[in-house]
Amino acid sequence: MKEIKVNITSRSLSRSYNISLDDEFAIFFERELNLITDRNKNLDAKDLLYAFVEKSYENYMQNKEINELFKKLENTN
Repeated sequence: MKEIKVNITSRSLSRSYNISLDDEFAIFFERELNLITDRNKNLDAKDLLYAFVEKSYENYMQNKEINELFKKLENTN
């Protein structure tokens, strides 16, 4: 297993951001965001990194499945 070191830096430690999302995606995004934020909508950098790693792994697995499906399709032709 490979260990990766990540340094998270910030110019301002406590800052809030407003983002605009399409209605349907905004509903989904807010539910996902509520899983990793506290009740005040604060998000710790460690939790953000963990969530990013989790989503990246999901993307990796989906890409792997797609590539396997392509190989199967190529072999049937």
